[in-house]
Amino acid sequence: MQSVFKESFMLAATTAIALLFAGCGESKIVQCNKVIKVANQASTLGQEFAKNPNPAKGSKALTELAGKIDPLAKEMKAVEIKDEKLQGFQGRFLSLYQNISKELNNAATAIDKKNIPAAKGFLVSLRKSSSEESSIVSEINSYCSGK
Repeated sequence: MQSVFKESFMLAATTAIALLFAGCGESKIVQCNKVIKVANQASTLGQEFAKNPNPAKGSKALTELAGKIDPLAKEMKAVEIKDEKLQGFQGRFLSLYQNISKELNNAATAIDKKNIPAAKGFLVSLRKSSSEESSIVSEINSYCSGK
């Protein structure tokens, strides 16, 4: 009878511990770090492109950059986040990356067609996206640092 009691106790204790760990989930900081990691990769791409734009490649450089941003958008979308506020940031980053990729491809097409006014318009739109990115980064940094 005593061994049945011990087995029941062990089973109950094991179940309680498992539920405790399952209920905890990832902390806000861990979730913040996941989103920020992908955002930093995208930011690094933009900074590298700005430092070495390689005008000799022309429109191809823009489509190559868009091709590098697309996987980051997919990676951002795949990050599992439970925090609702972080989900909002994640969605904004995702939308931003999709828009940037689209604008880069549109600018490349306009350049190829020698449609300079359209290309300039797309580049202005990209600058706006850059300021939007700065805003999102500032907001998520503030939220994640608890300020």
